Amino acid sequence: MMKRTKKELLPSIGTLPEELLTEVLARVGSSAVTDLFNVKKSCKGFYKAGEDREVLRRVSLEKLPAVPWEDSYREFIRQCEDRGNPEALFKRGMVEYFSSKNQVLGIEFLKKATCLGHEEAAYMLGLILLCTNHPSKSQALEILKKLEQGSPSTKIQKWRKRSKEIIREMWTSTGSLPQPEPMCTSLFCKRNGSNSGWLSEEDVEPPSCEACKWDQEIFFIRNVLQAI
Repeated sequence: MMKRTKKELLPSIGTLPEELLTEVLARVGSSAVTDLFNVKKSCKGFYKAGEDREVLRRVSLEKLPAVPWEDSYREFIRQCEDRGNPEALFKRGMVEYFSSKNQVLGIEFLKKATCLGHEEAAYMLGLILLCTNHPSKSQALEILKKLEQGSPSTKIQKWRKRSKEIIREMWTSTGSLPQPEPMCTSLFCKRNGSNSGWLSEEDVEPPSCEACKWDQEIFFIRNVLQAI
């Protein structure tokens, strides 16, 4: 009997279950979007699996710019938005609010990302609603308090840094985030220096006063915008 070659013994991509292919591509994409692009180019089976809703929902987009210049990237990010990718929705919300000046649409995208558990989206949504004296101010505080629960104080540094990076990628208007009335009106719990100068991204120790804490975060974001 003729021996079969190694090539004949290896199963083809087409013989693998569709669910397995999808899970493989989802894990690849959640690690690095460039790896997903490369895998999709390797064969038709991987390309088809790479277009699956679950893959696009889970793919990591953090390293892609908020405003991609290449048409292929723009189309890809739009596909991810349609599939409910939290990072894609977050970046779209930031672009619409700060760059496209469509603030209502920007808030809607940030709300969608927040509902999917995106922490930076929740952070920015809460601060935007507070800055604009939005009618649902109590909802903004609820979002921020929920975000803070169970989170170490060092996470504030991450939220600040990511928000700052994305804002600096866009054409922005300082008028898009007005100075709100201070939440804290007490002279005894105001943190020294919190209403003048720059706040460092490493300054993560929150004031003991809940109102002062969010006044501090609003001040930080407005300073970032004014520096653009």
